[in-house]
Amino acid sequence: METEEKVFEILQKYTKKSLVDFSWARDSDLGIYLVNSECCSSIYLGELLKNDLKQASKVLSHELGHHYLYRGKIDMKKYKHGSDQRDENYVKLIEADADAFGAGLRSAIRLEWCYLQ
Repeated sequence: METEEKVFEILQKYTKKSLVDFSWARDSDLGIYLVNSECCSSIYLGELLKNDLKQASKVLSHELGHHYLYRGKIDMKKYKHGSDQRDENYVKLIEADADAFGAGLRSAIRLEWCYLQ
């Protein structure tokens, strides 16, 4: 199995163990994290990412970063597109944190998987 396939497979397992629903969304190459209720969250990845598992892993781990770092803590007035109170610095901070979390998670998975080979 290719490294990126394995990383993506492990990320999907983390998603399931975190009780986050995972689905593919049509006609997109983006990801989105949604908190549906106090107990339920979902991550959607664009199905166009199926052909690029390295990018899919990057997007999925980024969305998991939102889940672990900011679940229920984001001020949506400052974050939401189209909000008259949107704060670009606030958005950049949250996105940078999710990127850093995702990069660290993918690195840890690669190290562990390579070590076990």
